[in-house]
Amino acid sequence: MTTPTATPALSNGERSAKTGAEALRGTVWRDYCVLAKPRITLMILLTVGVAMVVAYRLLNVSIAPLVWFSTLIGTAMVAASASVLNQWYERDRDSVMPRTQRRPLPSGRLSTFEAAVFGWMLLVVGILMLGFGANWIAAAISGTTWFIYCWIYTPMKAMSWWNTAVGTLPGALPVMIGWTAAGGSLLDWTGWCLTLIVILWQFPHFMAIAWLYRDQYTRAGFRMLTREEPTGKAAAWHAILPAIALIPVSMAVMHPSSMWTWIFAILGAAVATPQIRYSLRFLLKRDDINARALLRASLVYLPAILLLAVTRWILL
Repeated sequence: MTTPTATPALSNGERSAKTGAEALRGTVWRDYCVLAKPRITLMILLTVGVAMVVAYRLLNVSIAPLVWFSTLIGTAMVAASASVLNQWYERDRDSVMPRTQRRPLPSGRLSTFEAAVFGWMLLVVGILMLGFGANWIAAAISGTTWFIYCWIYTPMKAMSWWNTAVGTLPGALPVMIGWTAAGGSLLDWTGWCLTLIVILWQFPHFMAIAWLYRDQYTRAGFRMLTREEPTGKAAAWHAILPAIALIPVSMAVMHPSSMWTWIFAILGAAVATPQIRYSLRFLLKRDDINARALLRASLVYLPAILLLAVTRWILL
């Protein structure tokens, strides 16, 4: 019988060093997570998943579990890559704005090299997962979305207020990643109708943000519409018109053709109306209170319309 050997006790200094190393590792992983912007990634995955469900029901196609897994995880990795490289590119400007100066790069908690390696690795693995696990059309759309976001929209933020309009494309194209991954065609108008919903939704959403952080954006050198036209009237109109356009588009995606589908179409119009209401309030009185109310209304609309679309296509 062997005699168990006693584990040597750690000194106070060794325990402190071990605890410090573990805490540092935990902090580093949290910083990488912050770079990936998980909340934005989850919102993107919501649109991808809804597009796949609608395509599955409308086109009567079967989606293998591997396709689901590869599409969602691959898209998440490419979206995270875009977020990481966006922060890598804008690290100096982020250091100027209070809302972003605590991020891992401007605060110095992670190096630019670490961020760049992380971002490019996520991109390569994500594209390969989409290509081999779903199809290469979805992978190509994902790569195009990433390119527009990182290398057109991101630099454009310091050049022209049109950056917001350009930025709606990479914000909405993930819908077509899910649509094509599920077997949908690039020519299917329902997929593009869902995409248009996300494009239009972003205008009231980002106009509210542009107003709330107008001073910080100006200080950092970003060319937002609220800087070019500081009264906010132009921003309000850029929120109102897309909010109005969302009503017919929200109805159209339900394919109203019977009493029950018309009910869903009317509900789609109903969930779109609060954005019009709060956009008009913001136009009449351009202040932080009304901008924040508009922002909250936009955050309610998107998950509400996507839930309606899924429910309509599952039940009917």
